Amino acid sequence: MHRCPLYAILSGFEYGKTPGVGTFYHFFKRLWSHTSANLSPKLRLNRKKVKGGKKGEKAPTKAYSKIANLMAQLQKRSATKPQPFDRLLVLFQQQFLTVSATLGLLGDTNALSIAGDGMPLQTATQVRSRRLCNCRELGIKPCRCYRIYSQPDCDMGWDSYRNRYFFGYHLYTFVAADSPYDLPLYPRLQRASRHDATSWVVSAREFVERFREYTWDKAILDAAHDALSIYQYLLSRKVKPFIDLNLRSTGSKGFARMTSHFPLLGFRFVKRGWR
Repeated sequence: MHRCPLYAILSGFEYGKTPGVGTFYHFFKRLWSHTSANLSPKLRLNRKKVKGGKKGEKAPTKAYSKIANLMAQLQKRSATKPQPFDRLLVLFQQQFLTVSATLGLLGDTNALSIAGDGMPLQTATQVRSRRLCNCRELGIKPCRCYRIYSQPDCDMGWDSYRNRYFFGYHLYTFVAADSPYDLPLYPRLQRASRHDATSWVVSAREFVERFREYTWDKAILDAAHDALSIYQYLLSRKVKPFIDLNLRSTGSKGFARMTSHFPLLGFRFVKRGWR
């Protein structure tokens, strides 16, 4: 903010009169209501990297039974359970979301068209960890022993757009598709290795419970979300799903799996395509 006037103005300060660094350290502590700076323990097993794919190609949708089981488990739990980042959500809702809705920048809040997608958020160029074993000296590769991680909430993920691995978070965000500015509705940090379909299930459950004044009308998702349980969840809430088909998830029985969606949606197959 000392170097860039725009950052100072966006933060609500007059350029040249910004607070010192120590003030921000005290402010950050108030935003995170947890005794530890991390949610995961620093001592944990070394994990395998997620398997990457081709450039621009969506990863196969997670096993449909796993998505269905996750949704069933979340339905039994309270989505309003206190989280360490609740103060950030309250500020986001009061100072950004509510103001945007009042100005009409989100569209009709009683019939929102919500698009969801994830993006990589890199925090380091490589995994930051310290070995506790002597497997390397013994020639044991790869090593899966316990290590101490300086960023335990982060892990390795695959960036299909840039065709490379990255270390950090997976930022999954809901945006208002009817908004001319694609304004965010609910940003949520997930593990980098987490699949988009899993992130959507968690974010959707939390968003519905925490922001009850906003009603869904349409859900616009990419091929990573092509799972029958997601269709069923949206239709049960009278939300119209618009989801790309993920051909990587189809396999030899893909046609039967794909056509199982369409009776629910009222579509039928004709010689030249879908109607």
